[in-house]
Amino acid sequence: MKKISLGIIVLATFLTVISPAIALTPLRNGIRKTIRETVKEEKKEGSNPAGIKEDVKEIRMGLLDKIKNFMKKNLKFEARVKGKITVVGSNNFSLNGDDGTFQVNINDKTKFLRKFGGKSSLGEYSVGDEVIVFGKFTDDTKLIIDAKTVKNNSIQKRFGAFFGKITVKNIDNFIMETAERGTQTVYFGTAKIVNRKETNITLSDIKVGDRVRVKGVWDKTLSKIAEVIQIKDFSIPVVIPTQATEN
Repeated sequence: MKKISLGIIVLATFLTVISPAIALTPLRNGIRKTIRETVKEEKKEGSNPAGIKEDVKEIRMGLLDKIKNFMKKNLKFEARVKGKITVVGSNNFSLNGDDGTFQVNINDKTKFLRKFGGKSSLGEYSVGDEVIVFGKFTDDTKLIIDAKTVKNNSIQKRFGAFFGKITVKNIDNFIMETAERGTQTVYFGTAKIVNRKETNITLSDIKVGDRVRVKGVWDKTLSKIAEVIQIKDFSIPVVIPTQATEN
């Protein structure tokens, strides 16, 4: 019985380290179900004195055979490759990893993930990005992969409010210097623009040197803020200090 328990502990540990979790959820759930069924059988046999004398090794091998058969039937991710992107195409990219250079093919079923699990797309990918690819090799060379899931660890995005001073103003963006994150490029699109009194203003009202707050999605890797919903200019209207009058 101890051997069975040990085997179950090892398999449970295996389930906790499989990555990515989203891609292999069906596999993990299936293995858990198999373990539960086997544990139930073990308890049933354990309650019977005659069952205790059964060949423990045979029961343990039965469990392992169930797991192997399940994995053989359901494990679709024959390829797991990690490395840096060298070329980005319209429906594929090249990847340089520890085991060589690979071509990764993309189809309409490929899932793209950012570092912390957010949805992504091939359009966000750049040369030099670090990615992990899960998929299937297309031939015996094992250099071409049909991707099922691609996780890009170089894309870290979050929504937030960012403060800074405008240093350059362009047609579709401006550059601002922030205190904690350095230089950021802001792609304002159709963002709402307001002054310090929350009154609507236009893009032409914003000037180089103005202090602003930008609400949007920050891309840490590319140092840019996109999907901007609001820009608040704290330099408009200009505040004129009041002078004390003498009596």
